[in-house]
Amino acid sequence: MSDFGLDGGLTRFVPYYIKNNQLDKLKQLVKTIWGWRVWLSTILTFGGIILADVIAKYIFGQEVLTNYLRVSFLGIAGVVLLGFTSTYLKASEKFRYNSAVQILKGVVRLLAIAILLLAGVTDIFVFLGIYIVVPWILFFVTYGQLPKDFSKVQIEKTEKKKMHKQLANFSFWLTVWSFCAIISSRVDQIMLSHMLGLADVAIYSSAFQFVFFYSILQQSISAVLMPKASALSDSKVLIAFVKKVFYYIIPLLMLLAVVIYFSQYLFVFFFGEKYMTAIPVYLVLSYSMLVSIFQVPISFIPHIYNKTHLIAFSGFLQLITNLALNLYFIPKYGVMGAAFTFFLGVIISVVYNVICSVYLLKKGRINVV
Repeated sequence: MSDFGLDGGLTRFVPYYIKNNQLDKLKQLVKTIWGWRVWLSTILTFGGIILADVIAKYIFGQEVLTNYLRVSFLGIAGVVLLGFTSTYLKASEKFRYNSAVQILKGVVRLLAIAILLLAGVTDIFVFLGIYIVVPWILFFVTYGQLPKDFSKVQIEKTEKKKMHKQLANFSFWLTVWSFCAIISSRVDQIMLSHMLGLADVAIYSSAFQFVFFYSILQQSISAVLMPKASALSDSKVLIAFVKKVFYYIIPLLMLLAVVIYFSQYLFVFFFGEKYMTAIPVYLVLSYSMLVSIFQVPISFIPHIYNKTHLIAFSGFLQLITNLALNLYFIPKYGVMGAAFTFFLGVIISVVYNVICSVYLLKKGRINVV
C-alpha cells in the first residue's frame, strides 16, 4: 500500500508501451513514477528521523529505540527505490535478473551478518548498517536497467496530462483495494481473539502459515502473467490468452488437490500432535486457495481494461463479507467458522470477477493513452 498503487501502474503500462514501441511514453511513465517515488522516499526518511522519538515512545513504548529508529529510517529510501527498479524488471519480463537481485539481497545480508558475528561484532548499529547498505547497492546496480535517458524525455503537454490522469486514476483505486485487503486479511484473527481466545487464534494462524505456499504460488503466477497480458491491445487475443492459461492451470490445480489431501500428515510433522485440531482448518483454507488460484487468469482483466475501481469494489466487498460472515460463523462453529468465511469469501470473489470479466470482454476495446 505504501507505493500508493504506483507499482501496479508500472506493471500495467510498461509492457504495453514496450510491445507497441511507444518508447517516449514508456520513458515518461518511468520519469513520472520515479519522481513520485523520490519524493515519497524523501518524506518518509526525514519524517521518520524527525518523529523517531515519538514513534519509539508512543508506538513501541521504549524510548531507548529512538536512535536505532533514526538510523533505520536512513534505509527507507534504498528499499523504496529498489522496489521501484525491481517492479520495472518484472514489468519488462526480466524475471531472472529480478530473482537474482532478490536472492542477493537476502544472501548478502545473511553472510555479512554471519561474518560479523564470527568476528565478534555485537554492535546493533553495524548490523543496521548492513541492512541499510545492501538495498542501496542493489538499487544502483539495477538502475541501469531503466530506460536510457528517461529523465530527459519531453512529450506534448496534452499527452503528458492524459498519461498523468490515467496513472493517477489507476493507482488511486489500487490503493483503495490494498487498504481494504489489508484490513480484511486481519479481520478473522482479530475477531477470533475477541470471540474465542488466543488458543483458537494459534490454531488458525498455524493453519494459515502452512497455506502460505499456495499464496506464494498464486502471486508468482500473477507476476508472470500480468506483464504478458498487459502488453495485449486486442480483446480477442486476450480471450485466447486466458483460455491458454486455463489449459495449463486446471491440470496443475487437479494435481495440487491431491497433494493437499496428503499434506495434512506433514502438518502434524511440523507443528506436532497438539495442533491436530488445526488440520480441518488447514484443509478448508488450502482448497479455498486452489479456488483463488483458479481465478488468476480472469482476475487481471479489470487491470487490462484500466477499470481498477471494479477491483477496489471487490476489496470492499471482501471486507464486508469477512466481517458479516465471521460474525455469524465464529460464534456458531468456532475456529472452523473463520475457515468457512474464508472459503465463501473466495467463492464470492470468483463470481464477482467472472461477472466483471465477461462484461469487460464484451465491450471489446482496450484503451491506453
